[in-house]
Amino acid sequence: MRRKLLAGLFALLSAGICAQGFTFPTPVFQEYTPTDGMSASTKIVQGVRGDKAVRSYASRIPAVAGGYLIVATPKKIVVAGHDADGLFYGLKSLEAMRGAEGVPCGIVRDWPAMPERGIIEGFYGNPYSHAERLRLFDFMGAQKMNVYVYGPKDDPYHRTHWRVPYPTDEAARITELAEAARRNHVQFVWAIHPGLDIRWNRSDSLAALGKLQAMYDIGVRAFCVFFDDIGGEGTRAEKQADLLNFLTEEFVRKHADVAPLMMCPTQYNKAWSGGDYLRTLGTRMDKSVRIMWTGNTVVDMITREDMEWINKQIGRKAYIWLNYPVTDYCIDHLLMGPTYGNGLDIADMVSGFCSNPMEYCKASKVSLFSIADYAWNTAAYDSIASWERAMRYLVPEPLHEAFRTFCENNVDLGPTGHGLRRYGESPEWVDGEPADLQAYFNKIGDSARRLLWAKDQAPEMVGEIEPWLKAQAAVCVRGLCILDMRQALATADSVKFINAYEQYVQTGEIARQLRSRDFPGSIKTAAPVVATLHVEPWLRSEAKRLEKAYRSRFAYRLDVFPVQAVPDGTYYIKANGRYLTDLTPSTPGARAVFTAERDTINPQRQEWTVELSPATGRYSLVCNQARRYLNEVGRFGTNPYSELWNTYELTPQPGGGFTIRNAQNAGTAYWRAEPDGDGLTFSKEGGTVFEIIKVE
Repeated sequence: MRRKLLAGLFALLSAGICAQGFTFPTPVFQEYTPTDGMSASTKIVQGVRGDKAVRSYASRIPAVAGGYLIVATPKKIVVAGHDADGLFYGLKSLEAMRGAEGVPCGIVRDWPAMPERGIIEGFYGNPYSHAERLRLFDFMGAQKMNVYVYGPKDDPYHRTHWRVPYPTDEAARITELAEAARRNHVQFVWAIHPGLDIRWNRSDSLAALGKLQAMYDIGVRAFCVFFDDIGGEGTRAEKQADLLNFLTEEFVRKHADVAPLMMCPTQYNKAWSGGDYLRTLGTRMDKSVRIMWTGNTVVDMITREDMEWINKQIGRKAYIWLNYPVTDYCIDHLLMGPTYGNGLDIADMVSGFCSNPMEYCKASKVSLFSIADYAWNTAAYDSIASWERAMRYLVPEPLHEAFRTFCENNVDLGPTGHGLRRYGESPEWVDGEPADLQAYFNKIGDSARRLLWAKDQAPEMVGEIEPWLKAQAAVCVRGLCILDMRQALATADSVKFINAYEQYVQTGEIARQLRSRDFPGSIKTAAPVVATLHVEPWLRSEAKRLEKAYRSRFAYRLDVFPVQAVPDGTYYIKANGRYLTDLTPSTPGARAVFTAERDTINPQRQEWTVELSPATGRYSLVCNQARRYLNEVGRFGTNPYSELWNTYELTPQPGGGFTIRNAQNAGTAYWRAEPDGDGLTFSKEGGTVFEIIKVE
């Protein structure tokens, strides 16, 4: 079977030659010694430790799972793996090394720093498609990643219907995924998430056992149990440990080909830990079970100090679940910058290292490429060099510079409840001379248009990032409008100023209407933003500054400027100390309700985009969870959004806060929040005073 899997790859290399002076596009090897010489034809010999073909090289093969040796001379190239995985990785490296002049001569001894390296599809939002996962496994094999954990929160048979077997057609797709993963030497780990409603009794223990057996029967050989993001009975450490012990004894140890279990605890980060929960897991649960960990907070980079703390708590090496580049809590952003901040000295302290990516599979590969580099050769990891290789690997050469410009302007997450920020966004941005500003805006506009026009050259990548490319093109137009407004003020040309201002506003309106994943049934819909760390704040503040300067000098067309009580932005809306929330984002026409606690798991449920419509002078209120507007009866509208129906008057009150009132086609009723009610009511007179609090 091993030779079948590798035969195709071997055939691709069989005509290789040995060359000098080649620059590796692959990660830095653990050891590489160059030699001289080349030949027009080169024999390739392959095998694993113990095979006759490579027996004389046995002492030089790294004695590490996944390790391999390449000896490249003018007449012969030897690829010898410590095991089948090592041979696979050696041939993949040889394939990547081959350039126009052949393969560089030399000796490579290479092995992984971390035993398990991979991806957790564990985000909230639209799960990956079947085709995306199949392509993902090919990518993982090429990048020497060896673990994929299947745990999309919105797969009902993983979570809400965990006791129920998959329907036949979906089971067949799982089988195909497991087989495709194996072909790429990736362990397919299927995760069950029983904590929402588990009953700690014999019946549910058997239900979990039965579900794992059902998944085994369709080809899965590795399993994980999630207890993250739950409350109530499901959070009991001793019960979780007992269930994992039961499954280990009654399932794992009765199947010789099943890997030890993994589990994600309820207290999966230090900020949420307390009591004896972690120590109970560490002392009570079978030592073969790997325990996942996200760091000091939900979204964090991992340091040696972090590992020392958690490993002591759980009595074993933690299995890292890195919540990066996932964006399910900041869905309007793409995270396309360098992946940095994880310790270069923790490889010996982890049992595995996996990344939770964005729901945008192709775009995530910019970071995943670097995660693979980091986990394979941790001590030598260079985030910038790896990022540069990733961008070149993922798009064809004619698009490299345009794609790099796009990535540079999509780096930061914006302010979130989790605190992680990424700096270095828009590195060419300087608020300086008009010529420099014009050059910057033209560059980002040209790069966006270049990628959009060349969609057929990179259809997967451009197809995913297209709404952000259009948003970037809009930033270009708005920036150039600002420069025109500046010049018009300098020359006292009020007509030119107003024309530029109106184009600025219209372009901003068009950009605000951009949506990603707004198809029927979409779980989360994004309103794309770019260059938000430096450029977008400058655009907004400069537009306001220029507007103020214009008002002080001219009377022409002052009617175009809005009167804005609440600046455009993201806010909490509170009444009676409670947060206005979208609790049921998948239910059409559901009510907005008030909840007492801040939602730290899905913060978008309580975050509202409040924007002034220049056309009406009123505000739209859109919940960030699913980008649904709130209508005049306190429900999430199912009709197309209309400024005539769905914009509202926000009126400041003397003691602070605002009243909210329907307007135009929606009537004139005030919004009310009754102290003993959970939803909105309406009154012709006297509305509730709402707190509208900026999300920082």
